[in-house]
Amino acid sequence: MTHSFTIDSTIEGVSIDEFKRLAADTALHEAVCRRIPGDNLEIIESQIQDNIYTLRRAYNLQVNMPDIAKKLLKDAFRLKRTDIVNLHALTSTIALGANLPLEANCNRSITGDADKIHISLNWQVKVKVPLVAGMLEKHAEGEIRKFSHLEIQIVEDELKKNLAV
Repeated sequence: MTHSFTIDSTIEGVSIDEFKRLAADTALHEAVCRRIPGDNLEIIESQIQDNIYTLRRAYNLQVNMPDIAKKLLKDAFRLKRTDIVNLHALTSTIALGANLPLEANCNRSITGDADKIHISLNWQVKVKVPLVAGMLEKHAEGEIRKFSHLEIQIVEDELKKNLAV
């Protein structure tokens, strides 16, 4: 069974129009990637074609994992992430892949007005390990929430840096 959860966040002081303008530049997305805690970042693809932005990257996250997961992973957690963004609709899909039997996908939408933007992340996580899947899915939710909130803080900082220029 798939574990689902939602993360909602609002960034004040950035209009939806400002966000659309800044999000159309790959440099913003790549700057956010470089600030996520982890090692050995590799940006595999970062391109805009028509109105679709594709960002594929891989990196080693610094995550807090249960001992059973550490044994399965032998202390190596290489995450592969693909974001496909519709720059006009401000919707995207996120797919996480890792070196464990994990499926994690997200539908992200961004809405807003002249004063703020609202980010909604709808995650689905499935761990294919008998007996401990539920525990690992709850743990994965905690890690995804932690990194999502951190990423949103970094996005907010990068947006406001770009607006101040």
